[in-house]
Amino acid sequence: MKANSHGGRREGAGRPSLGTTRKVSITLPDEVWEEIEKEKGDQTMSAYLRSVILQKL
Repeated sequence: MKANSHGGRREGAGRPSLGTTRKVSITLPDEVWEEIEKEKGDQTMSAYLRSVILQKL
């Protein structure tokens, strides 16, 4: 049987990294989460929070 040459890690493959991923939990009042949901639109939560944090820094 022939070895499968598809899949697995390859140098230079995949999406470029934006940086280091750290998992965090944030507790906010429900009213704040509702505002965030309205403001972020169709962005993912990660993309929205990344943009807010980078604008502040």
